Parts: sequence; structure tokens; C-alpha cells
Amino acid sequence: MAPALSLIIAVYNKPDFLEKVLLSVANQTFSPFELIIADDGSDESVAAVVGRYGDTLAIPVKHVRQEDNGFRKTVIANKAVAEAEGSYLVFIDGDSVLHHRFLERHYRRRRRRDVLAGRRVMLSEAATKKLTAADIRSRRIESPLFWWNGCLRRQRKHGFNIPFSFQIENFFRKQYWITGANFSMYKDDFASINGYDEAVTGRGGEDINLTARVRLAGMTIKTITREALQYHLFHTSAPVPHDKKAFDRLSNPSSAWAKRGLSGHEIPKKY
Repeated sequence: MAPALSLIIAVYNKPDFLEKVLLSVANQTFSPFELIIADDGSDESVAAVVGRYGDTLAIPVKHVRQEDNGFRKTVIANKAVAEAEGSYLVFIDGDSVLHHRFLERHYRRRRRRDVLAGRRVMLSEAATKKLTAADIRSRRIESPLFWWNGCLRRQRKHGFNIPFSFQIENFFRKQYWITGANFSMYKDDFASINGYDEAVTGRGGEDINLTARVRLAGMTIKTITREALQYHLFHTSAPVPHDKKAFDRLSNPSSAWAKRGLSGHEIPKKY
């Protein structure tokens, strides 16, 4: 059976994080879907995790990898989309554990020309260290009793499952931004803007550029924060290499179409 959606996980090393994320993937209520690991040049430890879980997950698993040449998430994400067989795409990062209904909610709210964007509960270093496989398998992580004192205070609002608020929030909210760790859209809508702009390299600029081009294309970005829940594992990050001038340029593209994007990769004929 062809997958209804393709779940694309962007990763770079951190195999211990990826294991926890894959445990949450195994918990998903939604099916059928395929899993694509979009690997931006990780070492062999990530391939070992993918191989181990690929043999146990009851879904197709693909590992799409490129050589390590700095932060090139835009490129590897496009390569993963080129391999995707699902008509609907869900994007997450390899440091975000999923609520068991995460895919179900994204798929249920899907609509042509809409992009669904969510946020994350940012776990503290201590909460991340104490998180076990049993906490994920049993869904204890989804209880506010687990994460309430182990996350940033301003992020607590992102941990509550309130699906009925979807229509209300999106009626009043006129602007929303895509976060690459939690968004979804139809594959042909992604292709209509030529995917990510691969001229954007280095952490921190790819999402604002994608957001701007989606809007230029006349698509609508809707929040799905109160029902597509994630729990972000703590880690330090390298500095963002873009200054204000660069961010202004990335935020104001002249066209919705990326000059260097998805069309530069071979897409299966059945797409």
C-alpha cells in the first residue's frame, strides 16, 4: 500500500536523540506512512540506529545522506522530498520526540494550499537526561506532570492538546511562521515553490525564507501547535551565521520560486 504521508526527519549526529525520536515514531496512531531520514553528513553511528530501527518499525524506512560540508539542511531536505512517495509531507528534526497522535493530527488538518506549522515543548537539560525509553513507550512524557517543571516556562503553553482550538486560533491569528522542526504540506505545494532554497546554508535562515516564499505563492500558514505536540531534547547549538542584513534578504525574496531547489534533484516518475 502506498504511504499516505512521508515523515521526513532532519538529522546530524546525536544518535541517542534519534533513538528516542524513533521510539515516538513507533508509537504513532496513524498509518500508513513512510519514514525518511534526511542525514546532513552524520557519522556511522546514525546509520547504525537507522538500520536497527529499520528492521523493527512496521513501516518503510529510507536513509538519504549527503557528505558533511557544513549546515546544508535545505539540500538534504530537498533530496529527501525527491525520494518521498507520500502525497503529503511532514517535517521534523532529529531532536524532537512526538506525541503519539502527532501524525494523525497533521494529516487530519491537511488542506491544499495550506501549510500547518507547530511548535515544541523545550525540555531542560535535566529533563532530557532523565527521559527514558519507557517514558516514551508508555507515553508518560505526554503528561504535564512529566514536563511541567522540566521545560522553559514560556513553552508550557505548547504542551497542551486542545484540538478544538484550531478553528478559533486560525480565525484570529493572521501571521504565523514555519518552524522546520514541525510543519507539513502537500508535496505538490512544496514542489510548486521548488522546495527549500538551497542557496540558504548555515543554521537559522531556511525557515524564514521558506515562510516568505510560501506567502508569496498565496498559501496560508496555519498553527497546529495545540494538537501536533513535540518535546524538544536539550542541546547546545552553534551560533547563527547570518547578520541582520542577511536575515532581511532571506525574509524578502523576490520570487516564491527557489532558483536552486527541489527541481535540481531527480524525482521518481511516479511522483
